[in-house]
This record gives sequence, C-alpha cells and structure tokens, in this order.
Amino acid sequence: MFTSNVKNRYGNGRNLHLLFLSLLLTVGLLIGCQSGDEGPEPTQVEFDPANFVDPTTSSNPYHPLKPGMQWIRGGTTEVGSREVPHQIITTMTDVIRIIDGVPAVAMLDQSTDSGEIAQIGFDYMALDKDGNVWILGGYTEDYEGGQFTNVNSVWLGAKSGGEPGILMPATVTMETPRWYIGTSGPDEDPSVAEPVAIGETVTVAFGTFDNVWAIREGEIGAVDNEIKYYAPGVGVILNEAQDESLHQDNFELINLVELGPEGLAEASQVVLDLEAHAREVAPKIYDESVPAAERMP
Repeated sequence: MFTSNVKNRYGNGRNLHLLFLSLLLTVGLLIGCQSGDEGPEPTQVEFDPANFVDPTTSSNPYHPLKPGMQWIRGGTTEVGSREVPHQIITTMTDVIRIIDGVPAVAMLDQSTDSGEIAQIGFDYMALDKDGNVWILGGYTEDYEGGQFTNVNSVWLGAKSGGEPGILMPATVTMETPRWYIGTSGPDEDPSVAEPVAIGETVTVAFGTFDNVWAIREGEIGAVDNEIKYYAPGVGVILNEAQDESLHQDNFELINLVELGPEGLAEASQVVLDLEAHAREVAPKIYDESVPAAERMP
C-alpha cells in the first residue's frame, strides 16, 4: 500500500472548519464500514509509456519533483501501544530509472522514531504530459536499534506484478471521482484516493498555506486510512491518521529547503546504496535483468 510514513494530528492553529469536517467524515465512513460499503470503483487511467515526459520538469505544483527539494516533517506515530515522536526527511534526488519504458525519479524517505532510524526507502515517481504524478516502483527497508531487519516493500512496475497509478492528478475538484493510485504486486490490495476538501487554508509549523487540497488515501478496502493536505508549490504539508490507520501516523511540515550540489549528491548516493543492497536482499525483483539506476548528468 502506498502511504506516507510521516505524521501529525490536530494541533494549535488548526482550522476549526477542518476539524468539524474531519469529524463528519469519520462518522459517515464508520456508517459505511458497518454496512460493508467499500465505496465507488476508482477511476483508472490507462498506462501509456508514450504519454510520459521528463519527471524533473516538475509541472505538477501539488507534488513537486524537482531534484534537491527536501522536506522535514515531524509528529507522532504508534509503536506497539505507545505514541512516540516521529520525523521523516523526504528528498527529491536526481537518480533516474526507466521502469516499463518510462523515466522515473527517486524520492528518498528517511524516517526516525524516538530519534532512531526506523525506515529508509524511496519511491520512483513519473510525470505524464497532462501533469499527473504517477508512482511506478519503490523499495523500503525496516531498521531496529540502528540495524537493518527486513525489506518492508519492493516493486518495480510490471516486473513485480505491480500496477502503476496516479498519486496526484494535475487537477482535482470536489467532483473528481475516486482514483486508482496502484498496487505493488498481485497479492496487494490497490490503493485509492479521493478529495475531501479543495481550496482550504491550513496552518502548520512551517507556515500558513492557501488553496490546499485535502485528499483521503488508503487501500480500497480501508480507504479511511489518512488525509493528506497538499499545498501548491510545496506538496504535503499535513498528514492526519484516520480510524483505519494501522500506525496512527500524524505529521506536519516543519521545514522545506533546496539542497546544494553536495547535499543532493549525498541523498542520491543513499538511493544508489539502497539499490545495491536490494540486489542482495530482494534478488527476485532486483535481478541481473535490472540495470543500475543512474544520476542525471
């Protein structure tokens, strides 16, 4: 399932309208869950490699893909029954891989729980001519006590039996139907998304943002997983866990910077190192037929 690892919950400066709206949605969705209604079938856009462009042109303001952008988000997560501090650093690298005939750029996530590394991974993001941002693959490792424990997820498009989908459409209105984000493999439930509110003003630690899109995301059988708030030119500024969230991840944007050449090179090398490790621990996906990813020239 495609969900963010970063967190937040209702805090100071929150818009009471958003709180009231979220409560109404929770009640409505609980009624829907009790009746066994999984909601409408998601709209699925045909995947056509000829319709994609260089992702680093970053033409979708609600999900920037510009290499060097780095977001720091913080909040809480649940480990067992305990709520603990959580931070995630997300970096758009300049590592490019061709997946199913489409150029995709790696977005690196580095997550810590209570100050200790918990997960490191990346997603491969693509951009079509219409400005839709797609997710085509990814790899994530779990850590405990600073040591690698296992592969959390790994997929590279059709090679792993996955089916790509749109993470963030170019345009969203309240009339936009539920859409298909994709699935990482044949045994995984697909993830979907749908609008909750459009044009909101939201305040987080990093500042106040207008024209915010609130998007509910989750697996098709448990869509009430989380609501993400996207601001133009920035991307995700807030994540609110919902009733069906396993870890109750909550976060808000704390800082946004643009890395210089050295910082970008360092983040990109982390992705390349992760891919090298993936060849050892996930050889069914990262086998000899998969060429090495490369940094942009």
